[in-house]
Amino acid sequence: MEGPWAAWQGLAEGLRGEGLNVMWVTRDVRTLLDGMGTDPPQVAILDIEPEGATEMGCSAMEGLNLLREARKRRLEVRMLVLSSAGAQDFISQCFEEGASGYLFRQHLTVGAVVSAVLSLLRGEKLFPVQLLRNDFEHPPAAPATASVLLSLTQREREVLGYVAGGADNLKIAAHLQIAERTVKSHVTQLYRKLGAENRTQLALRACHLGVRPPPDL
Repeated sequence: MEGPWAAWQGLAEGLRGEGLNVMWVTRDVRTLLDGMGTDPPQVAILDIEPEGATEMGCSAMEGLNLLREARKRRLEVRMLVLSSAGAQDFISQCFEEGASGYLFRQHLTVGAVVSAVLSLLRGEKLFPVQLLRNDFEHPPAAPATASVLLSLTQREREVLGYVAGGADNLKIAAHLQIAERTVKSHVTQLYRKLGAENRTQLALRACHLGVRPPPDL
């Protein structure tokens, strides 16, 4: 495994060279989770590969389980996925499980990874172009145009901003100091008004409408 390990180390050295602090590099999923729990970085870069092609990173199942476990533990770490997997269902699932960004590894440069990390640190979501393009080509039943914002209440706009930043209902409730069931009600209304079927689509609608995550997220 010298090749993949050298590639990871090379990326780590490149990130350090760009002024980013790299805390550790590991292939062990449990070590990564424990490290994020005891000494959490601001951003974790997760290398996920399609099933049967795991020489470079963890398998799709391992990666999704890691994202799911990090979300359950409510770890305050933004997860950036690197992968060659291009299936839109898989990409959407990564975001559903808590990923904040997704980059395709092909022809990926250190500069692109640095730019992605900085975007996540600013509270932005980083969707791959393919996922955004699919959302544009298959518009929602209720088109997400600027006029849609006028149909949202002030509280719904606030909730939408947190959804755009990847926050779950419990975290939104804590930030807005309202009950979690109230957040669920607002999210349900947002699904209806923006024609979204899941939280990833809802975040994409927010991106198209120019809604940005709040600064306290």
